[in-house]
Amino acid sequence: MTFKDIFSPPTTMLNVCTHAFSSFCHSHLGIQIHHDAKETECIDSSSGPARTHPCQADFKPTTVGPRVEHKDEFICKGGVDAGRLLNLARKGLYSTATKMGGNVLLEEKWDCEIRYPRSQCRDQFKVTIHYSATVARSYRPDSQKPVEIQAAKGIKGLMTVIDRHPEF
Repeated sequence: MTFKDIFSPPTTMLNVCTHAFSSFCHSHLGIQIHHDAKETECIDSSSGPARTHPCQADFKPTTVGPRVEHKDEFICKGGVDAGRLLNLARKGLYSTATKMGGNVLLEEKWDCEIRYPRSQCRDQFKVTIHYSATVARSYRPDSQKPVEIQAAKGIKGLMTVIDRHPEF
């Protein structure tokens, strides 16, 4: 706390005191206090508009089904390999598609959001992936890879997935 903080407006002083208290609790008592969403940073990445893999684009599917969505939430420690997590989310969506009678995914689109605390240790991350595609049947095999995977932004480090919550 600086001299300037003492004479600042009450909201700033409240934020300084809250931060000091939560830092004390975390370092001395081992208690973590969760803050508002504004105290977290976010890294967003997206595939852009819905698109089909080049290996499927030239061939007309035999049957086109409904559009399906899949949401996955991961808790990761140490880093985030967004490409690997996208692959897991796509496999979950593909599993749903095969249960519906499809064997390929068309017009794929994904969004990835990585959240982590701004002030505390940046070692634990919450990753939310929304993946959607159109289910279809085709004579060509599925590519088994997410579209535009090179657009996925991650966090360097050795990723350990602590928890996963898939939602269909």
